[in-house]
Amino acid sequence: MTGGASRTRRRSRGTQPSAFVTYGWCRTAYTVVRSLGSKGIEVHVGDASGSAMARFSRFARSFTRLPDFFAEPDAYLDAVAVALRRTGARVLFPCHEDVELVIRGRGRLPADLMLAVPTLERWGTAEDKLLCARHAERAGCPTPPTYEVRSLDELRTLGRELAYPLVIKTRIGNSAKGVRIARSYDDLLTRFEQLVRSFDLTEDRLPVLQAFVDGPKLGVLGVYDRGKHVSSIVFDIVRSKGAANFGTSTYRVTVDDPVTQRNAIAMMESLDWHGVVDMDWLRGSDGVASLIDVNGRLGGATALTMVAGMDLPYAWYRVATGTAHGAEAPTRVGAKARWILGDTLGLLDSARQGRLRECVAGLRPQWRCGYDDLVWHDPVPFVAQGIDYLRKFAAAGGSSNPITKGMIR
Repeated sequence: MTGGASRTRRRSRGTQPSAFVTYGWCRTAYTVVRSLGSKGIEVHVGDASGSAMARFSRFARSFTRLPDFFAEPDAYLDAVAVALRRTGARVLFPCHEDVELVIRGRGRLPADLMLAVPTLERWGTAEDKLLCARHAERAGCPTPPTYEVRSLDELRTLGRELAYPLVIKTRIGNSAKGVRIARSYDDLLTRFEQLVRSFDLTEDRLPVLQAFVDGPKLGVLGVYDRGKHVSSIVFDIVRSKGAANFGTSTYRVTVDDPVTQRNAIAMMESLDWHGVVDMDWLRGSDGVASLIDVNGRLGGATALTMVAGMDLPYAWYRVATGTAHGAEAPTRVGAKARWILGDTLGLLDSARQGRLRECVAGLRPQWRCGYDDLVWHDPVPFVAQGIDYLRKFAAAGGSSNPITKGMIR
């Protein structure tokens, strides 16, 4: 812990309740710290890494070292509860899959804690690729045909009936870690069995199959207040951390797409959603975007919301504290935000695969562009991010997208 006991015990100087932000190594959590801190809200940070970038922000009042929430869930909840009491933070922002852990362990946290998260049932529906697709179909939200696989025999039958390419997805995952593309029947059997073996999946948790949509990627970030839409943005995903625009987005531009926005709102309001949501879409040849993924947490493009005038973290804070007042004004179209480190990793992956056009695009400067990780008046987190990634890269044996036990299931 840094900052000293006297600093961590101080409450917000104003009337706004102080906040505690988890998963501080990630740029999304850093954006929350920067957003709230710039508005005079006292913000405390927690993470399993001592080099977490948000820890070094000028807007962070204190830092708490937390256990890994995948590996030690009970210890993690206990440590968060202690940190909340010690710092006096009243609003909790779980910034990754620890959302589920917080929902399950709400009774172990301070009774007066304020947070905006969905119920466990709603969370489970959104995170499970099969349940999410079925709910989207019922809600009238476009989604690619999705097929449940209950056995390897059923896989072989489906594999002979469906068109290729096919997308194979684990029921729960993140950052495309549990996703494979099969381009033939033999490829399907091989990749499917590799996923099952790699993540030790049981027969009741086999991956699903989904029709492949060969079109540009879009994203929607939004916040909801007890089933009512508060604010959201739609954006084109121009580049991602993997070659061929695969994986976590690194460069995005807001667009005017009222149809996709309406479909996103219909989906999440039908789920009676509470809190933030990150949605991935693919636009088909007919121009209609299909929903392919829902994440009940902040997305990689969170900083874009600030550039576009939406400021998702502060909207989430107002929902949590009960001070949100209906739908907000539209956001600016054409706003741009870029993740520098992620773009660099994407450039290296494109170069490795010989995709020279992608390399040139990644090197091209973008004017009037915001950044996820580099803020000129708060530069130290950018350096800390590089150090933290290097440590994780080495610990993962050279993987730029490491997997923690329990992340894919």
